[in-house]
Amino acid sequence: MFIVIDHDIKNQAAFQQRAEGAFPLPEGLRVHMFLPASDMSRATCLYEAESVDKARNFVDPLLGDSAKNTYVPIAAEHAMGLPARQTA
Repeated sequence: MFIVIDHDIKNQAAFQQRAEGAFPLPEGLRVHMFLPASDMSRATCLYEAESVDKARNFVDPLLGDSAKNTYVPIAAEHAMGLPARQTA
């Protein structure tokens, strides 16, 4: 499934350092897009994962208190422009 994760960034330096430490991602988790605001106060990512919980259980501990994360499962059948699926 595709999941949009909206990051409300509280600590830009910590967020960047922690996000860069995410790779390689665990099996069954893929990030397709990272779209930061020009002032780095927010970022939106498009992830692909088996479930929202799998994404949340990886991203929340990784980023800690550097960002507040909101998870939105995507209705792929109604979406436009999604990449080809790459996880099972």
